Amino acid sequence: MRRRGVPHGQSVSLTAPEAFRFTFPTSPERHLRAAALLAPGQETLNDPAEQLPSALIALMRDIGIPNGIGAVGYTEADIGDLVPGTMKQERLLATCARPVSEEDIAGIFAASIQNW
Repeated sequence: MRRRGVPHGQSVSLTAPEAFRFTFPTSPERHLRAAALLAPGQETLNDPAEQLPSALIALMRDIGIPNGIGAVGYTEADIGDLVPGTMKQERLLATCARPVSEEDIAGIFAASIQNW
């Protein structure tokens, strides 16, 4: 598949479920509150860390967001090229709820190839 330009908001949404799995341990109560606002009644999921990613995925499916970075043309082979560009976003990474390594970013990208 040939990659096309991916709008910033869309690119953020494609990795958001996995990014929120990554940040869940830092503030479970905030993640659960956001999940409850997005999907009231979903609190019955067995794994609390999955509530926000599940709510986001349901919303993404409802509004037609592509199914992960693979749906816009990226594969696992591209992760090595995506990580350095992400690591250059120091201003954004500095606001992350926990320290982020290149390995963490690579893992988020790998898990975001397909979201459902």
